[in-house]
Amino acid sequence: MPISVCVPGITGKMGMEIANLVLLDNTNITLSSGTVRDKTNFNKTSLNFDEKIVTSDLEFAIKSCDVCVDFTRPEYTMKILEECVKQNKKLVIGTTGLSDAQVKEIESASKKISILKASNMSIGINLCLKLVEKITSSIGDHSDIDIIEHHHKHKVDMPSGTSLAFEEVIKNNLSGKKDINHHCLRVGNVVGDHMIKYTLENESIEINHKSFDRKIFAEGAILAVKWISSKKDGLYDMGDALSL
Repeated sequence: MPISVCVPGITGKMGMEIANLVLLDNTNITLSSGTVRDKTNFNKTSLNFDEKIVTSDLEFAIKSCDVCVDFTRPEYTMKILEECVKQNKKLVIGTTGLSDAQVKEIESASKKISILKASNMSIGINLCLKLVEKITSSIGDHSDIDIIEHHHKHKVDMPSGTSLAFEEVIKNNLSGKKDINHHCLRVGNVVGDHMIKYTLENESIEINHKSFDRKIFAEGAILAVKWISSKKDGLYDMGDALSL
């Protein structure tokens, strides 16, 4: 049986990317539903899928899926989480800007359903996270560490969820406390650039990742959907899905 996918916010930039990739996928995955705020007021001409699967009823949309993929806003993510728990559906969360309280709610919900949560679904970023883990454990205590990121002017959260993920990995691999310097730029239409810079006395190391298209996040989300579809209740991340 194909894995049926629900995409809340299906007419948004990420929602459209994910929906279109599901439709192009030739393996066992299908688009079952998507949500919009107002069913009577959205641009139908841009859709590559049947508008009949689009609804403003979140409960109804989730009922028809196996896995729900969320790239919306934190407040809507919590409504999606509640509905997935109620209907015992698996959930992939790519939304960033979640509060500590919201993260705790997600952790609690993962005792009841399978959840894969990642601040960045890009395969490249997750490989970089692994590199940062190794470099920090080796020289982190003896270097200045800066996280430099550039995103489009409409991005709300700052630092980005990806920058905070890098910071968490760094702090978890230091032997003591150290200030991590964040440098954030919100200009133009940049999808997402991140640099982790380690500065030693006589040399520096830089880990760079540049995102050219949102499609990389959608591709990671599809990989996450396929991976979590067979997993038991629990909280997972992209490192688990990529066996890193």
